[in-house]
Amino acid sequence: MWARQGAVGRYGSAMTRQADPLLSSIVRAAMEATRAAEGLLFRAEGRVLRVAAIGGPVPWDVLGEPISAGEGVAGYVAASGLPLTLSADSEDPRLGEGAASLLGHNPTSVLACPVQGDGEVVGVLELIDSADGRFVVGDAEQAALHASVAAAAMTDSRLAAAPNVPDPGELAAELRRLAAADQGRYATVAAIVEALVR
Repeated sequence: MWARQGAVGRYGSAMTRQADPLLSSIVRAAMEATRAAEGLLFRAEGRVLRVAAIGGPVPWDVLGEPISAGEGVAGYVAASGLPLTLSADSEDPRLGEGAASLLGHNPTSVLACPVQGDGEVVGVLELIDSADGRFVVGDAEQAALHASVAAAAMTDSRLAAAPNVPDPGELAAELRRLAAADQGRYATVAAIVEALVR
């Protein structure tokens, strides 16, 4: 199992780590849609996945922490490009690796979806501990939709560089603009964000 290290990457010292408010809001929305207790959004950086946003009672000092790109549930999803759902009764050892090493506890259930942008996996959205004890197909669909929104936020330079979180109406308008440019990728996401805004 990977052990936490003192390195904090691009977030600097522990006292200066800050969550990206747009990515954090996407994680919280995914948690609410799937009734997950905790959520992590990892950004792929070469051979590591680095925590870019958190939701729920995840310790703030997890921000910026790395795990190996092949470790745990998130590592499997990043390497394969496929979503994965596990529960404690599966006795899969990946439940105790990766995010579990950052959180300090083994989850009872995990749902992870790849965040795909520009034809490659740019991150992983991992949702932890379903209120229902396990995640179901509907939860996986919701997580995939939120991962699509995260992909837009992580790969569109104008959204990634924005100093402030756009209000939901602005975000929906930006996604509509992206949908016009690439209908297959953004149209469904824009419709979901608009529905959430209402």
